[in-house]
Amino acid sequence: MLIQRIQSIYLAIIGILSFVIGFITDFIPEDWADMFLFFFIGLLSFFSLFSFKKRKIQIKINYLNIIINVVLIGYMVYHLLSSPGGAFSPMKGVEFFVPVLLIILLAMANKYINKDEKLIKSVDRFR
Repeated sequence: MLIQRIQSIYLAIIGILSFVIGFITDFIPEDWADMFLFFFIGLLSFFSLFSFKKRKIQIKINYLNIIINVVLIGYMVYHLLSSPGGAFSPMKGVEFFVPVLLIILLAMANKYINKDEKLIKSVDRFR
């Protein structure tokens, strides 16, 4: 069953959290790139969630999602440093730390997906 796996819970949290943060950044007009990247991260995580029968593809999607999160962090740091106040201007709070949390959750999901893959390979050996 889909929801019984811990990595499914991680991927669902990633998708929901990125959509919520994407909607929060939607109200700020100059952050359209942040909004697009958060929505894309959410769509990728839900796509990965529903491709649970193809674990190798699921792992690759999660690695792509980690790369997109790193790009988002780089964009946010660039945007922060190029703003008129520089590094001392106030940031929108939790939005800056969400990609780091998403990377951690994606790494944990990949860990459990790899664990499932090894378990299935070991069961197939005994047949």
